[in-house]
Amino acid sequence: MKPRKGLKLRERFLSIETLETMHNITLFRYAGSLFGLWHIEGCFLQVDNFFIDTGNPNSSSGDFYQYLKRLDRQREWNILNTHLHEDHCGKNHLVQKVLKAKIFSPEEVEDFSFVSPLMDLVWGRPEMFTYRSIDRPIYTTDRGRNIEVIETPGHSPGHVSFRIMPDDIIYSGDAIPLPVRKRYVTAGEDYITEQESLKKLFRYAKGGTRFVSAHHGIVSDAAGLISERIRGMQEVIDSVNSHIALGLTSEAEIGLRVFGRPEVLYARFGNSLRCREDWTIRSILESPVS
Repeated sequence: MKPRKGLKLRERFLSIETLETMHNITLFRYAGSLFGLWHIEGCFLQVDNFFIDTGNPNSSSGDFYQYLKRLDRQREWNILNTHLHEDHCGKNHLVQKVLKAKIFSPEEVEDFSFVSPLMDLVWGRPEMFTYRSIDRPIYTTDRGRNIEVIETPGHSPGHVSFRIMPDDIIYSGDAIPLPVRKRYVTAGEDYITEQESLKKLFRYAKGGTRFVSAHHGIVSDAAGLISERIRGMQEVIDSVNSHIALGLTSEAEIGLRVFGRPEVLYARFGNSLRCREDWTIRSILESPVS
């Protein structure tokens, strides 16, 4: 079942699948949409008694609530978050309320006031929950799996990925960008650090580790997907630096030469979407290793 892409303000699609091909790990798929003009699909996992991320608040919370009610509340439930953007921790509150789950995060937030009214319409603004910092390199499920913490900063300062063993599956959160030639970054994102994290993940992919990406889903060719993005980001870095070498200092002018004319949606709503091209240029310019 595919998400519908009609002219709807908010997409409330949610699907739940337990996949034999992933050793009975449960995959949740969701989507966010803005009048059909801006559409992003996402996914998160349940690995035994651990949820890895919880998606956005808007996607069929009623269906998800019914799913949670069917789970065994005698088990010790946990959530591991890759980071605390609203489309990754959006159902933390609900899981904690229903299952008394402990939540572990690599980052801290006091509240979700950073979610703009526009993004509240697209993803939703999470309700606050109680959490603690990730406190160990490996978490063990109640069925004997190990979930290893891999530091993959860049998309956010403390972003992590999780490797599920012995299945050898990495849930990479937002560590793998959607576009090959990444143009926009979000607030707090570090372009160069993100590329370095991709290089780390590429070593796993080259060794045969399977990947589930929050916004690519189950990845069929992880090494190819990651290497394309490493190359695409390097092209952007090299292009920005070449224009700097020519004496350009205007972020807008550099962006125009590197990427072409800004897309209307991001030019008009970049602040509300928390995705801007000039933040990309600035991130590269301010990096000591670019």
